[in-house]
Amino acid sequence: MATAAGGSSADNDTECSVCHELFKNPKLLPCAHVLCRHCLLSWLASNPEALCPLCRGAIADTKEKSRTKGWKEVVDALPDDVAMAALVESTRVLSQDHVCVGCKTAAVSICLNCNDMMCKSCGCQHTNFSATRHHKVEDLSSMTAEELAASQPDHCSVHTSKPCELFCPTHGAAICHLCASAKHRACPDLTELAEAADKSREELSQMVTSLLTEEQQLEEAVAALERHLEATEKVMQEAVAEIDMTCDKLENSVKECRRRLKEMTQDAKAKVKDTVLAVKVTLLDHRGRLTSHRRVADRTTRGTNNRGMCDVTRALRDRVKDILVTCGQRRADLKSVFMVTLTIDAAVVARIEKELSALGQVKVKPVSIGTRQQQDWRFHTNHGKNIVLSNDGLTAERVKGFYNGIVVADQPMVPDVLYEVQLDKVDTDVYAYLPCGVVLTDPDHLCLPDTAYNGWDWEAVVISKAVYNRGHKKDNNLNDATRNLPEGTRVGVMVTTKAELHLWVNGSDRGVIATTVPTPCFAFFDLYDRYTKVSVCPPRHVD
Repeated sequence: MATAAGGSSADNDTECSVCHELFKNPKLLPCAHVLCRHCLLSWLASNPEALCPLCRGAIADTKEKSRTKGWKEVVDALPDDVAMAALVESTRVLSQDHVCVGCKTAAVSICLNCNDMMCKSCGCQHTNFSATRHHKVEDLSSMTAEELAASQPDHCSVHTSKPCELFCPTHGAAICHLCASAKHRACPDLTELAEAADKSREELSQMVTSLLTEEQQLEEAVAALERHLEATEKVMQEAVAEIDMTCDKLENSVKECRRRLKEMTQDAKAKVKDTVLAVKVTLLDHRGRLTSHRRVADRTTRGTNNRGMCDVTRALRDRVKDILVTCGQRRADLKSVFMVTLTIDAAVVARIEKELSALGQVKVKPVSIGTRQQQDWRFHTNHGKNIVLSNDGLTAERVKGFYNGIVVADQPMVPDVLYEVQLDKVDTDVYAYLPCGVVLTDPDHLCLPDTAYNGWDWEAVVISKAVYNRGHKKDNNLNDATRNLPEGTRVGVMVTTKAELHLWVNGSDRGVIATTVPTPCFAFFDLYDRYTKVSVCPPRHVD
């Protein structure tokens, strides 16, 4: 057996992807791929994980094998692809040499009832014989395998010579009149096969339409993801350019700061040097004068008579006294000679380092790209404890009690966009308002009260019989706009670019409910008393 490569076959491909031959006993897998029965058995024998060789989808639960004698029963339980089998047979017939079954010359036509190919002459005779007068003969040059398969007569699987004219819904089988009288006498609702085929054709057409619609929506979702990737790539390129520019700017600032600090240090050094040198010159001058006078006094002491010693002493007394006083003053001046000091504040450096470390933090925000009706919002998973979400978060239902039914949007409100829900189910025996509005806390961190009437004094704007605007209650002029609403009613809230909160009912704006509404905010609805089930409506921009 050949090993199957990845990938799927074309819709009308009549070759098995495993053996690469025309299908024999084609079986339809749960993933909608088709394989020959014997190829499927061989594949399962060598691949016990029971995955499709084309898409790796599950063929059957491996536990199912343990409940039977082996894979044979599992494979036989899979439905036969009768359409593929008919298409294969038609392909086989049309692939034969076009030789007339009667005179062995070149055939130009084929009988759709007999599948016999005939020349022009034999074809005319075929339509003239009484037994085959009602057979349909078509030109071979324009005949396709699909047309030949679709035109095959319906023969009973039990009485092969009898045509199928009836359909048994109980057994899901096309039968002849003999089968109807023999084995299906007790079966109710036997219908004409043509009528059952028309219903099946209509159902299949609806399936094709639904699948095509979903396929298109998935393609749109994939395209949206690709556009998102392109936008992300563009944003990242711009971010990298901004990072380079910012870091270059910071680097230039650091270089400039280094240059200025060094320059200031050199200036201070030069100033200190000039001062020290000037003091040094003065001190050296005074030292020279001291040395000269000391030598005179020493020489006089050792080599002068009494009169000379007295004269010299009188001459030097005032000079030496002045010199000593001056030298004392110069030594005191040394205390005013300053030193260069440079202090780098450790706290400032730490703050700068902290700011730099936080400077380029990348924040990734999840983006919801819907695949059904391109919904842009749905209910958050943080909801009242009596709420059950379904339909991928687009539907909410209160399953018990009259409280704990608050649901909140999972995305912040966009200005001038209407966030609506449709009332799918209400209790007509109960009379109540539908509390709704906006909350100012992210649903991830929101504490939900039993009802919106209490517990949200400072973090919500609640619309009901009265308006509770962040702890301040005031009457409204809504004329009971949210009271005793019937099923099918649409209720929504919208925050404008002017920070005004509006209430909408059935597409009608009921006016401004609150002003100066902070952002971000999130729409909420309280399934309270009368109202038990709602569904998200697609958001729409309101000019």
